[in-house]
Amino acid sequence: MILGLFGLFLGIAGWHAGTLWESLAHTVQKLSGASVLYTLRDLDFLVSTLFVLGMLVAMGLYSGISCRQIQKTRSLAQLPEGQWSIVKRQFLKNRLAVVGALIILALYLVAFLCPFLAPYDPVEQGDRVQERLLLPSAEHLLGTDRFARDVFSRIVYGSRISLLVGFLAMGLAVTLGTAVGAVAGYYGGWVDSVIMRFVDMMLSFPSLILIITVIALWRNQSIWIIITLIGLMSWMGVARLVRGQFMALKEREFFQAAKALGAGTGRLIFRHLLPNSLTPIIVSATLRVGNTILLEASLSYLGLGVQPPTPSWGNIVYDTKGNLFTEWWMPLAAGMAIVVTVVGYNLLGDGLRDALDPRLRE
Repeated sequence: MILGLFGLFLGIAGWHAGTLWESLAHTVQKLSGASVLYTLRDLDFLVSTLFVLGMLVAMGLYSGISCRQIQKTRSLAQLPEGQWSIVKRQFLKNRLAVVGALIILALYLVAFLCPFLAPYDPVEQGDRVQERLLLPSAEHLLGTDRFARDVFSRIVYGSRISLLVGFLAMGLAVTLGTAVGAVAGYYGGWVDSVIMRFVDMMLSFPSLILIITVIALWRNQSIWIIITLIGLMSWMGVARLVRGQFMALKEREFFQAAKALGAGTGRLIFRHLLPNSLTPIIVSATLRVGNTILLEASLSYLGLGVQPPTPSWGNIVYDTKGNLFTEWWMPLAAGMAIVVTVVGYNLLGDGLRDALDPRLRE
């Protein structure tokens, strides 16, 4: 797989060698104080250029380090298989999980390599008289929308929004939920009662309706506000999960022994309880990313998510709702992108659950 990725990035670097050099040279000119125009499009190319070059260097270093480790391992006696080696072996046995992981990897590669994969600027409008609502062709793979923008380019760039929202919002939710659940599960008593009643109160609110209300009242509907709102309304399930894990682990012998030996609160939580709770946290986070992406797409479809002209899969479907039956391939392509992403995350989450849980291993 590493060899295949190295060949892919090497091919992209060779194919767009001129573009890579121009992007770096243009950035150096701007940083040196030259009066040159530098737009967000130039920044996109710079990020993708640094990503391609960085991945080539990283994979080269990784290959060299791996070869040295293999040589050292051959010279030593056979060591027992570690826990993460067992997890890796069990995960690779699950073909659907591997397919899900490859789907997610491909989507993130598309998100980072958007300027090299998209043939047009996603926000650039063409001739609205002659180039609007064109049929799919070799020039425009998925046609153009009512503003004469290339739909394929917008879907490629829309992957950034969906993956960014899914990753960051769920990261915020998992961090907050883990902290709240850890406090409730470790201290118990009245602390647990107060925290869990607050969690129950938060669960009683319909998340989508509350997010829509807050966004509708907020004048600046930026992507960061949407990420924050989704994260703040998605942590309750993680908190209940972590709280249950902590309360169960507190009854185990290793925890009682560590506590009897005088271990402090920080050591008990971060060295004994939290590491043994990571398996359900990781699985829950992976499975919830798909729901977060669906929530963002729903908000964008309702016109309350990412605002045009910034492309996202949800607002692409929203923009084509007036031509749903005549230009059906536009919402179908954006909808299939959402479906593939959610299915990929669900397959990955199921595979991680089976690999990390010893009771589910073959």
